[in-house]
Amino acid sequence: MEESKKYKRMVKQTFTKNNNKRGHGTGSGSGSRLLRVKVRKLQILIPGGKRCNHPDLLLSKTVDYIVHLKLKIRILKALSDMYSL
Repeated sequence: MEESKKYKRMVKQTFTKNNNKRGHGTGSGSGSRLLRVKVRKLQILIPGGKRCNHPDLLLSKTVDYIVHLKLKIRILKALSDMYSL
């Protein structure tokens, strides 16, 4: 659980930094288009992501999925060590 909070905090900080950069520099049109493409790709990768219409919910699901995958890796590693594979 603590790891999930850490990732969520990191995502929030990154999201805030990116929002602060908006409107500065070159046109934001191409940047927002690129962001939409990345969000669509993320929706495909994350289970249940296509139903997430809000970016915050999608990012939260992404964090939970990453933590879930890391836990799976730990379990598989433990099983592998136990059976000396």
